[in-house]
Amino acid sequence: MLEHSGRNNKQPDGLFLERLDTFMAKCLADIRAFSEREQRPFEETRQYVAEWHAKYLFQPKSSTTTATTADKTFPTTTNTDTINVATHWQTRIHSILCEASRVLESLYETSGIQSFLLAVDPPNPADNGFLGGSLLGREFWRSMRGGGKAGAKSFRVYCLKEMPPPAPLNQPLSIADATVPAIDSASSSSAPVPARRGVTAKSLKTELYDKFRKTLRRVSGVRNAEMKWTSPDRLDVYGVQLVGWPSDIPAQNPSTLKQGQNKRLMEALESGMIRFEKIGGNRRTESPHETPSVEENVQQVNIEPEDDFSWALDTDAGNVHVSDLVLQLRLILG
Repeated sequence: MLEHSGRNNKQPDGLFLERLDTFMAKCLADIRAFSEREQRPFEETRQYVAEWHAKYLFQPKSSTTTATTADKTFPTTTNTDTINVATHWQTRIHSILCEASRVLESLYETSGIQSFLLAVDPPNPADNGFLGGSLLGREFWRSMRGGGKAGAKSFRVYCLKEMPPPAPLNQPLSIADATVPAIDSASSSSAPVPARRGVTAKSLKTELYDKFRKTLRRVSGVRNAEMKWTSPDRLDVYGVQLVGWPSDIPAQNPSTLKQGQNKRLMEALESGMIRFEKIGGNRRTESPHETPSVEENVQQVNIEPEDDFSWALDTDAGNVHVSDLVLQLRLILG
């Protein structure tokens, strides 16, 4: 694992610190004299000086200088220097991470905030992560159970599973990838799904996981709902059921299915053939291209039971208005 070593943590000798205190006292005297000449309060001027110096700590010129220099020295890309381009990008990324780590160290020195910075490159299987931040924060991550190099690897695998693979930094998107066909909102559920070109099996599985999860959470209203691939009947714990799963495709997660089967599932989900439905009286279906209409929302409000006394509960305060409840009961019962 790469780690930003930071500045030398060896404490300077006592004589140096005494000379530094004397020098800073002289600086404060100069600031006071400057304030008197400018006819401004000393504390106000001192605040301006502190803000000016904070720019050096948190907005250093080195970051912009490094970026400018890197832009000027960016190599010309040809078929023979792809490795040099990749190395250049790695150098720039490492420089940015080191700068971020240095800022966190300065944050600790000025305010006492402890922190650590962990960065990984998910598509790179050889990446062991980058660790930065304050000294105590980095030590905490290294000594924590499940942390260190193994934790960085787990984080990389998690990101690879949850996020779609990004395009390489030095490879622009083609026109075909950047063009999205227009979809008529009135016929989105019945319109044919455009053919997918250049989609790898890995990216298809990742997208399928993501779309099923997002659709399930949107329909169920449960923010942390997860798809039950092998036991779809267990989705009733979220108050929904899965409808339209093809009978010739086994109930398995996309990692065990063939690419052709995953492609069919994706097309069926996007077209609305596969969908999630609410269980119970307030049934509502939704596909990735559909949203409930205003009329459906009105109907859902009107089918509430007549003897619902939830109005008597003050959910914000957590108290029950007993007097109001008794009064309404008397009116209902005559």
